[in-house]
Amino acid sequence: MIELTIIIAALVFIFTAVLTSRPMYTFSMENYSKRVTTQYGFRVADLHYSYDQMIYFISLPTTLPYIKEAVKEELIIEQDYSSFLYPELKGIKITLEHDGEKLYLAYLPIGNFRLPHLDKLQQEGKIDEAAYLKISTTKLLHPDTLQEVRDEVFKQLQVGRY
Repeated sequence: MIELTIIIAALVFIFTAVLTSRPMYTFSMENYSKRVTTQYGFRVADLHYSYDQMIYFISLPTTLPYIKEAVKEELIIEQDYSSFLYPELKGIKITLEHDGEKLYLAYLPIGNFRLPHLDKLQQEGKIDEAAYLKISTTKLLHPDTLQEVRDEVFKQLQVGRY
């Protein structure tokens, strides 16, 4: 009976840890970012960013009819984490489901998600690479930013890069 209790307790602990790890990761990134941005007098929401490092897996603009005819709401944004237990955001994937298969359209690695204001602070020695990464992660995980990324990918699919 004691063994069963220990096994159930361990399973509940692991299950709880897995379910709360990503929300806690996001919470800690937001909390850290709020402290740093308050210290330097800006808000994460006000930061501008660049799409230049977005990696596209198809040619732009595309001539594939099922992509050309897709509506913006059909583009799915997935967050790419390194693991379940100790998650770390690696980037975001933009996919489109076609005939039951996921078609990867674009990927934005977190290391390539550049924010000019943070570049300036890093150049001045006010923040280090770890702080830059935490603040850029907070910006990338924000729902408004994710919507803007979806809009940009959709525009690139329809119009092209240049």
